[in-house]
Amino acid sequence: MTAEPLTDAPGRATAPAGAPAPEPLPDRATAPTGTPDRAITPDHGTAPSHGAAPTDAPDLATAPYPEAVPTDAPDLATAPYPEAVPTDPRRARGNQLTRAAQWFAGTRNDPYGLILRSGTEDPRPHEERVRAGGPLFHSAPLDTWVTADRAVAEAVVADPAFDGPRPGPEAAAGDGLPYRSAVLAVDRETAARLAPLTALGGPMLWAPEEECVEKRTVTLARALLAGLGDRFDLAEDFARPLVGRVIGEQLGLPEAAHERFVRILPDCRHALDGLLCPQPHAVVRAAERAEAALSAVLAEGLYEAGADSVRAARILAVGAAETTVVLVANAVRRLLAEPGAWQRLAADPALAAGAVADTLRLAPPVRLETRTARADTVLAGTALPAGSRVTLLVAAVNRDPAAPADAAPFGLPGDLHFALSGRLVRVIARAALGALAGALPALRTDGEEVTRPRSPVLAAPARLPVARTA
Repeated sequence: MTAEPLTDAPGRATAPAGAPAPEPLPDRATAPTGTPDRAITPDHGTAPSHGAAPTDAPDLATAPYPEAVPTDAPDLATAPYPEAVPTDPRRARGNQLTRAAQWFAGTRNDPYGLILRSGTEDPRPHEERVRAGGPLFHSAPLDTWVTADRAVAEAVVADPAFDGPRPGPEAAAGDGLPYRSAVLAVDRETAARLAPLTALGGPMLWAPEEECVEKRTVTLARALLAGLGDRFDLAEDFARPLVGRVIGEQLGLPEAAHERFVRILPDCRHALDGLLCPQPHAVVRAAERAEAALSAVLAEGLYEAGADSVRAARILAVGAAETTVVLVANAVRRLLAEPGAWQRLAADPALAAGAVADTLRLAPPVRLETRTARADTVLAGTALPAGSRVTLLVAAVNRDPAAPADAAPFGLPGDLHFALSGRLVRVIARAALGALAGALPALRTDGEEVTRPRSPVLAAPARLPVARTA
């Protein structure tokens, strides 16, 4: 395994035993040079013939929130950190040390540590090692309980003793993650209160039923595809803009707000991965600005922009957007890999519902879920004190040989943020998939696929080039 340089923060760091020495880190007044986090992404700096490869962070030089970030700021994913972007050395240092702890857990052959640091590697062998450790495996280096057992995972989601991350820096610091998406810091009580606001036919989404969302998604997908060339990136050029357009329309945003919403939303793509894996310092700073800008757009553009409405819309948008992108990408990959499957879908777009269900089971868009015990409890016969962290290996849970053969796909659980967005994820994904196959029956992959670094939760695509014709 190639080690990932630990160079998120200014200051000095000591790599774990056996790791290659990191690049020397500059003083705080000097911007670091190089782009270490891109090192594990092959050929990321070379654009394919059909256009520039997508990046992990927004291009802040053209971002739609110029007041928060100077307009001359470069793309933080591919350039040195500029002095114009303020840095909190303490938080950045904590971010670096947390990532080092995960890396070190992997060097000790801890399977959970290997999952979190896996980069672009297949995590399934590590997931099966967790399963072999029993229904509830303890990652000692990371002090986290991990399960690949379906019954245990369902018990965690159903038990109110297990909750999500609470908002605020104290909660984030308590689990070793100095940076956490403020949008997804949702507990059960908040999710239950806000979920009715984002229900179809409710006070915020204009569509009264799934069929209306599907029809609009198909219409928007066809219009988007009509403007793309013979070669394009499935995630960056199709799925991400499509999801933003659908959600923005469903929220009833006026035209100017809708346009800004569509531009900003992809810049929040790291939020789910950031719940478990520290993201690069520059990416996090950009994401924090994007979340603030998203809140401002919603506050200005929602018809009824009360505090709960704005918060519910943010959770819906950030929770649904990248999840749907990954679900569509995973479904397309699976169908193109199976001889004749894509052509069958092109001939009958109604098969998209089954394809999405199969993908949720076999290649779920969210591979890891995390919960925290809010009180002393017992799980799988093990006493867990309050504050214990539990991670559910969603993909492995769906492969549990002890689960009933007819069990529905496990994932997108309705106790936290997916209570607001899970249904919309499924609806948009199946409509987008059916529209894509119907419009491009000869679709094929067209070059090397690249998985985004530090994406153990989503295994999100950084680059997924496709072509219209065989």
